[in-house]
Amino acid sequence: MSPDVVRHLGTFDVENYGDLLYPLIFRHLVETAVQHYSLLPGNAPHAAGFRTQSIRSLFELPGPLTVVIGGGDILRTDSELMARHYGRNSRVSYEGLRQSIGVSGLVGYELRQKLPRVDADGFYAQRFQARWLNYPAVGPFIIAPDDLAQGSTVTYVSCGVPHEFAPSEADAVKRAFEQARFVYLRDEESAEKLRRAGVTRELCVAPDLAVLLSDVFRPADTARRGRELLMSLGIDTTQAVVCFQSQPYPGFFEDEILAQLNSYCERTGSAVVLLPLGYCHGDHEFLQRVAPRANGRFKYAAVNSIFDMMAVIAASDLFVGTSLHGNITALSFGLPHVFGPLPVAKARGFLEVANLPPELKLNSWSEMAAGIERATTLGRDFFAERARSAKEKVYEVVGKLLNHGSHT
Repeated sequence: MSPDVVRHLGTFDVENYGDLLYPLIFRHLVETAVQHYSLLPGNAPHAAGFRTQSIRSLFELPGPLTVVIGGGDILRTDSELMARHYGRNSRVSYEGLRQSIGVSGLVGYELRQKLPRVDADGFYAQRFQARWLNYPAVGPFIIAPDDLAQGSTVTYVSCGVPHEFAPSEADAVKRAFEQARFVYLRDEESAEKLRRAGVTRELCVAPDLAVLLSDVFRPADTARRGRELLMSLGIDTTQAVVCFQSQPYPGFFEDEILAQLNSYCERTGSAVVLLPLGYCHGDHEFLQRVAPRANGRFKYAAVNSIFDMMAVIAASDLFVGTSLHGNITALSFGLPHVFGPLPVAKARGFLEVANLPPELKLNSWSEMAAGIERATTLGRDFFAERARSAKEKVYEVVGKLLNHGSHT
């Protein structure tokens, strides 16, 4: 029997393109009511069109509850680091800060920001944890059914494990996952981290759920909307369009990125659109610094809707960026793409599970031209075929999930 309501948990309260895609795809897959939960309650950012409730409130609800956690790189236990991230989240305005740490906390935080050698971010994290993370769980998104009302179930969908678990956490992590109804991980490396923590139950591995985007949003309509947005920026869409994205990171130099993009455009006559996808990571600030240095050759896309972000990628001929979900969106729509040199395991894990060449991941921006050449030589048909194969793997696991006793 289907549950009356599925409680879907994730980081749907931050300005990050990839995180906000999961609710859209998840609702498309299940035939029941869905309520979304994140650490902070309120309207989801980037015009995503839904509201979130606080995860903390779940622990006050009578059971049984049907809980789905995912997706994203959220199977982690570093709660303080996550709390600090909310303090840096660009969406957290004065009102957002007041909501996240309270009036007295806000006053203390602002005072500490003005003092030298004081860890204001640490103060913020302590207040945030006390206010929103004070529930019984080994990690913000690692929850055992026994921690909830009696009879509750917990399912993990399209999740990643970014770090190894400490030996002191292993028993609690094992307990949470051994009790789970179903576990779907988005790469084999994540599964191995859970196994090393002692988890012995079946772990299903398939590409990230976001590879289904082009099955949820009509490619022709999405690309048409993207071309309209590109033309509004002054881009001639009869040219090939390179969509470029990057977050700031030590060792990412604007001069090198500019030189590589300029060289490619001069050789091919392509246009470049700079598209921020992770506002919470500072993409927009970094790309806004790059744009003026291109003497008008690169156009900055100041879009604030995840639907517009998706459309710009779908209307481009090539995507180059550090964003996992920017690359996954390109793959879903059958476009050549190149992963930027961000040193994270999830990019390598996705390439492996989607049967894509590891060479599509750059080691440095100095390799950009060579990486683009490899991707464009492979061609659209290659990426479209890999997308079809990746989708089949996802649908196989989702079918297994939906037939696993209930819709979750």
